[in-house]
Amino acid sequence: MKVILYMAMSLNGMVARENNEEDFISNENWKIFIDLVKKSGCLVWGRKTLEIISTWDKSYSSDLNGFKKIVVSRQKLNLNSEYQQAYSPKEAIKILKDGGFSEVILCGGSLLNGSFAKEGLIDEIILDIEPVVIGKGISVFSHDNFDFDLNFKGTKKLSNGIIQLHYVVNK
Repeated sequence: MKVILYMAMSLNGMVARENNEEDFISNENWKIFIDLVKKSGCLVWGRKTLEIISTWDKSYSSDLNGFKKIVVSRQKLNLNSEYQQAYSPKEAIKILKDGGFSEVILCGGSLLNGSFAKEGLIDEIILDIEPVVIGKGISVFSHDNFDFDLNFKGTKKLSNGIIQLHYVVNK
């Protein structure tokens, strides 16, 4: 199964402010995310990301109707029928493979992204860089013991000064 990490972030690698606000990330990045999920048919994110998304206008969550959605958390969650829980990254991948999926979009927070990275489960990374620097915040990956060697696949200039970087992970 191909795991594609997609994140929108500041120039210095912050995906959210310390209080989890993502006010510096443009709506264009949500549209790009939805297009990626449409292609793969499924997504994986963590409990905190689900909690943040659930506070947004309901039109955002309705964009995800019809797609397989996995929430990874070690603690038992009370999820509605739209979501399925996995207790680890490997379990999330197994659920999706068993469901016939061959590709998934990972859009977690730094802890989940770090967990997938540490287990060597990320195959590609797509980063949308917003033209802003955030002094303090939450980085793309949690601080942990892992390294990636990457091959540059390409770049795109999107609207509003957003630059998209695309890498393939050498395995």
